[in-house]
Amino acid sequence: MPFSIIQDNLVNVKTDVIVNATDRFYSGGGGVDSVIHKAAGPELSEACGYLGRLHSGQVKATSAYDIPVKYIFHTSGPRWRGGSKQEFDLLTDCYTNSINLAREKDCASIAFPLISSKGKHFPKEVAFTIAVDAIRNALQDHDDIDVYLVIYGKGSKNLAPELLQIIEEDYQQNFDYLQEFSETPSKAERTARRCMVMDVSVDETIAAESDADTFLQDLLKYPTQKNLDKIVVDESFTKTLERILKEKKLKFSAVSDELGMTSPGFWKIRTGKSIPTKMTVFGIAIALRLSIDETKDMLMKAGYAINQSSIQDVILAGLIKKQVYDRFIIDNLLFALDLQVLPGAIIE
Repeated sequence: MPFSIIQDNLVNVKTDVIVNATDRFYSGGGGVDSVIHKAAGPELSEACGYLGRLHSGQVKATSAYDIPVKYIFHTSGPRWRGGSKQEFDLLTDCYTNSINLAREKDCASIAFPLISSKGKHFPKEVAFTIAVDAIRNALQDHDDIDVYLVIYGKGSKNLAPELLQIIEEDYQQNFDYLQEFSETPSKAERTARRCMVMDVSVDETIAAESDADTFLQDLLKYPTQKNLDKIVVDESFTKTLERILKEKKLKFSAVSDELGMTSPGFWKIRTGKSIPTKMTVFGIAIALRLSIDETKDMLMKAGYAINQSSIQDVILAGLIKKQVYDRFIIDNLLFALDLQVLPGAIIE
């Protein structure tokens, strides 16, 4: 499939079309919009003045002027409003309509920025997931155009050569998964999670829940598998973590340092006094150099599962499968993709 993810400045990419993520007035006020207007020169603003207002999901074309490509396509991504205002469909339209217009104009290649990921406040994973889904779907039956998703960066390079292989092998599109970003976990789900991690009864947990509720609201991530909390495990998360630390003869301080977590914070997770997020569990698995099966087991005992419809999960699981445990590589890859970084990430 002619789809690549690269890191570069969009105006330097050698394609027939570059896509400008702008607003309804083509204002050139920030981000990639500003970069493209500056590179193209003042004639671009004049040309945009004749196009008429740009609605979310729409795409309109101009010449590229001082940028050495055939066309600049302008599209306006929707602003995130909680997921209930057709944001998923409108953002998909930005990619689909751009690729269709490129085909109409007999273009052989097109380059996109990651639309709506920053200025329009989309959740990080949603913006990237929709981009990948929309591009793959547009190329599924007709792979007649090369499509590049360009993550901004200095210099030009392929972004983790194994990244697309991981996505192609393991990622499964599921629109229902995106809808979960606008859902809120119930107190019952949070209580069940606490029970699983601490290996205590629901009644015991409810008795202590009121004091910890505010803290839990910040820490907890609800499961993507609704019934995962009903699974009975033979060893709790805290006991599993203690066992692995002893088996690997690791000092608690070494693991907490790699996680970027204070010793008291890590102690609370080890003892079940606080509940780790899914990303924290992934971070622990990477710090402990766990295999993918060991990682799945630890996630399950914390009340989570690797969701094949979550690009974030798929990428982390794929890196663990390939035994990539270097935090510098992992953190910089997630940061470049505008995904959630692991706890304690230090990005250069």
